[in-house]
Amino acid sequence: EGRIEIFQLHKSLWPKKEIVDLLLNRSSKLVFSGLDALRVDNFQLLRGRNYALLTNATGLDAELQKGIDLLRKAGVMPALVFEPEHGLYGHEDRVLADGLRIDKNGMKILSLYSKIKKPEAKHLAGIDLIVVDIQNLPVRCYTYITTLTYLMEVAQENQIELMILDRPNPYGFLKASGSMLDESYINFVAMAPVPFLYSLTTAEYANFMAHDRFDKLNLTVVTVSNWKRNEADAMLRNSWINPSPNIPSMESAIVYPAVVLFEGVNYSVGRGTTRPFMYSGAPWLDSEKVVDSLRESGLPGVEFAEVVFTPSDSVFKGIPCKGVLITPTSLSFDPIRTGYEYMRIVKRLHPLHFRFHVKNGKFGIDRLWGSEGFREAVTADLDYRFFYNTFYTEAQHFEEFVAPFRLY
Repeated sequence: EGRIEIFQLHKSLWPKKEIVDLLLNRSSKLVFSGLDALRVDNFQLLRGRNYALLTNATGLDAELQKGIDLLRKAGVMPALVFEPEHGLYGHEDRVLADGLRIDKNGMKILSLYSKIKKPEAKHLAGIDLIVVDIQNLPVRCYTYITTLTYLMEVAQENQIELMILDRPNPYGFLKASGSMLDESYINFVAMAPVPFLYSLTTAEYANFMAHDRFDKLNLTVVTVSNWKRNEADAMLRNSWINPSPNIPSMESAIVYPAVVLFEGVNYSVGRGTTRPFMYSGAPWLDSEKVVDSLRESGLPGVEFAEVVFTPSDSVFKGIPCKGVLITPTSLSFDPIRTGYEYMRIVKRLHPLHFRFHVKNGKFGIDRLWGSEGFREAVTADLDYRFFYNTFYTEAQHFEEFVAPFRLY
């Protein structure tokens, strides 16, 4: 009926050159993001529009030019820019200042990681389009998806069109995994009605939600070109821009869903080191026994090594930690299984030191996972096969349900 429109760059306009992924020792075709497609068309879809833009430092084209700069040169600057968590330049690791501000170039910026999580009607006066161009990690507790969900809600409420400039899914080779959100645990790090690892691009998520929840939303999608969901994107890997301060590489991004739940434990996830999430540990950890146990567990597609690190920030700041280096080695890597076995081993070997964080009577890990299921399974030292059975059906059903909304 014209309510949902999807645009794709014509194959004749795809880039012909190839780039070499030295890490994988193979070549890969250059991928075109939604931003690249708009640039090739001289931003015609934005001309004559009074639009707001959600973006950050990952909003680059294939030549690593800032999207904001391209828009300025083309004479189609947004009326308002929204900042997600970590700020416009992806370097903030704290709650941002409240309210609107004007940058040195006269650009109006509104933080959506402040007391304001959802724009109000007064912020959207005169706005007829909201554009989203951001590299996401499709893990429910990674908050860009929460911000997008709020924008979809406010766009439908105010009859504003939403446009997604899509980007590759770094986890394209992974299927959805983990439990669905228990609505009694809804919070800013658990908002989207998806499994913990949902493995959709930003546009695929928006397409799913426009059918499932926001059925009056006018949605436009500009897809990624020259990319399939099970392909490694060499351009993304070789020109990686941190989507957030502690995701400095593709490897950190891939390990993130395996280790992030340790944020709900008295444990360092490597924040303040050169390899966050790949490094994790604690001063009290018997890293030799933990690594030996992990190696004996038969986890596929991953290798483990002992490390010692001293975080310069966050948990155990300035304190030497004994820890584990997690290195994914193949597409058989299963982050949910790896993270579960890792935490189970750490707890079993350190009953006097390991503890879950509790605040106001609530467990932090439950807020991240979206239910009490992960914590209760670890506490019971449940075999992974039994834990897996608690969410497999939900994740499989989600995969089947969203299949019509996939774009790649």
